[in-house]
Amino acid sequence: MAATRIEEFQQAFRNLQLQPLITPEEIANFRVEYGDEWLDDLEQMVLDCSDYNNQLIFAGHRGCGKSTLLAEFAQKLSDRYFTVVFSISDLIETPDINHINILFAIAVQLMAKADAENIGIEKSQKDAFFNWFKERTKTNEIKTTGGLETGFDLFGIIKAKLQTDKVMRETIKEKFTRNPNDLIDTLNLIAKKIESACDKKIVVIIDDLDKLELDSVDRIFKQNLNALLKPTFTIIYTIPISTIRDGVLKKHIEDAVSSRIFVMPVLKLYSKGESRQSNPQPVIETIDKLREILLKRISDDLITDDIVIEIAKSSGGVVRELIRITQECCRLMLVQLRKKVRKQEPIDGLRINQDILTQALDILRNDMMITLSKSDREILKQTYDNYRPDDPKHQDFLDLLHNICVIEYRNAESWYDLHPLAIRQLKQEQII
Repeated sequence: MAATRIEEFQQAFRNLQLQPLITPEEIANFRVEYGDEWLDDLEQMVLDCSDYNNQLIFAGHRGCGKSTLLAEFAQKLSDRYFTVVFSISDLIETPDINHINILFAIAVQLMAKADAENIGIEKSQKDAFFNWFKERTKTNEIKTTGGLETGFDLFGIIKAKLQTDKVMRETIKEKFTRNPNDLIDTLNLIAKKIESACDKKIVVIIDDLDKLELDSVDRIFKQNLNALLKPTFTIIYTIPISTIRDGVLKKHIEDAVSSRIFVMPVLKLYSKGESRQSNPQPVIETIDKLREILLKRISDDLITDDIVIEIAKSSGGVVRELIRITQECCRLMLVQLRKKVRKQEPIDGLRINQDILTQALDILRNDMMITLSKSDREILKQTYDNYRPDDPKHQDFLDLLHNICVIEYRNAESWYDLHPLAIRQLKQEQII
């Protein structure tokens, strides 16, 4: 029985991985109906696209469920569109991401999927595409049995080299920075051939651009946005929530794409001002949704409902934080269970309790607050007192927003509150 209890918590820990739901198995096991109204909005934006206005910008807090929503959106469109969804950080190290290798990665992903699905591009054109990629990446180590028409190995090699070979990334950047039209024209030709062969429009979704540092976002989406808008098919780019607080950058992006930036809001735990009351009442629908999300991944036999509610309240409504807190609780439980087994103490029926939750919150709170400066704390206090900082465009505030120390909530107006763990820390320091 002891081994069984440990195995149950070990399985829960595995279920609580901080990754989006991408595979059909993950979606079947863990999906909760969440954000369907946003899927409808996104679909309408795709339907509104034209050959001259087809790039969409998607923003949201890190961990609010964007990746899962976008993967579900791609699946929803897949019967009517040729959909490609990928994480840019899976292909290119974050510091090296730029507008050139974003476009190059799109070309690789389009050809890889077309080849894997045996899309009927004529052989001569397919061979020309393969040779184009080989020449520009200096990739000659292709292991195939049937010639160039078996191109999947080529793209597997290119993907692996994009991940690990900085020299190749620099070569691609230098080559296409000098002549971007070669890349853009080839990308558009690839798209045209795929659309003609499968009789479907293309929708590409690029995830994890929202994890870029803010100076990289400025460099890519302000200084080089025009290049990203030249593909003639629909692309959804993700950007950090903090980007839309920069009025100049926001206007530059929206003017360029001729549409508003789509913002996925965080689940709102409290109405504005309610959390400051002596006995605050959370939004019941939000608590119920967070409970449903959590109990898909951990059995209610391992955690009491009052602890589930406390975890939900401590998450700030950010799904990733909900998962992260519970995962830390499971880790601490596994350590405790193994200690008890070693001491030959009974462990049957043990659950995550208040002591375990308190330990988990303390660990995560320390991790969050250890890097914050005195000026950061002053900004947090201003935000806590006024539901907004003195200067929402200040870089330090944008960094706090980017790192989820501050959370933006939306209804008729946008307002801000602190992550519940930041509130705990500032109260402990008697700052608030």
